[in-house]
Amino acid sequence: INRKKRVWGKDRMKNDQRLEGARAMAGGVCHELNQPLQVVSGYSELLLMTVSEDNPLYEQIMKIREQVCLMGKITEKLMEITRYETIDYMERKIIDIDKASAV
Repeated sequence: INRKKRVWGKDRMKNDQRLEGARAMAGGVCHELNQPLQVVSGYSELLLMTVSEDNPLYEQIMKIREQVCLMGKITEKLMEITRYETIDYMERKIIDIDKASAV
């Protein structure tokens, strides 16, 4: 029983270290992404103020806004990682953001 507890404790510690590493990386990624996202968001908002809805560019600007919002939701998920959950992706393991985050 003591051996099982030691193995379980080592596995738990290894998993905790992985989670902490993933969270630190996610925090850095979010920090780096949020600045350009804010700029794109701001400029697209300004463009929408100057373009009428019947302008062909309006729909394209709205698509940009939608993608900025999607990226914002992804960064929110990254900041809420609470578990170390992975999926296979192109012959390697990556963090499954949907399963790993509390959002």
